[in-house]
Amino acid sequence: MADKEKKLRRELLRNKYNDKGFDALTEEEKLELLLSFSCTGDTAQLAKELLSEYGSINALADADTELLMKDKKVSEQASVLIKLIPCLSRTLYLERFKITTLNSSDSAKSFFTSHFIGAVGEQLIITAVNKRFRVVNTKVLAFGSPSQTYASYRDIADFAVKSSCTIFFMAHNHPQGVSRPSDSDILFTKNVSNTLLRLGSVLADHIIIGADSAFSFRESGLIPNFSSSTLTGYSCK
Repeated sequence: MADKEKKLRRELLRNKYNDKGFDALTEEEKLELLLSFSCTGDTAQLAKELLSEYGSINALADADTELLMKDKKVSEQASVLIKLIPCLSRTLYLERFKITTLNSSDSAKSFFTSHFIGAVGEQLIITAVNKRFRVVNTKVLAFGSPSQTYASYRDIADFAVKSSCTIFFMAHNHPQGVSRPSDSDILFTKNVSNTLLRLGSVLADHIIIGADSAFSFRESGLIPNFSSSTLTGYSCK
């Protein structure tokens, strides 16, 4: 495509966006418009090839950063811009739909789902809440590989002691998988619960966020003596 044609196409695409809005664009046009701010080549063809390879803009944005940057079709500027999409989405979501009280498994799932938007790989998060289940502090305890995330029980205990709270939530994500817990997830949850109990604290719930669903340990009943009836003020629904 000649330079004049590319310039004209980009102008027409921006005009379509300005006049009719984002929803009026096809998925290919949406990606093409985004790429036009970071690529000098044929962004229409590049958008077509990327969607053919990855399937959707969502899948492209979730692609491994290093893998994306190794793609000869994608410049470093373009890969950074693409990866910014979910990060900006998370920021906007947290500001507009801020959840401050985790008094149910539903609210906990929503809270942690928003925190993992745009996460690269697995992360383990701990959140402290007060007696009314209002969020006091949240911290990322560990980053892991796509299949496993590790955190020491000492780190968890240190956070608990410094927070001056007695109720805590754990959460981690399975970016490319289902939210159903593995055997190691179950064992980890039991050990965290016991660690907090020895400090006079309680693990309200452990939430797992998958690619398309969320899982609550307390709601599931997988762990004995770890049900909603044992924690006043927290409901599973």
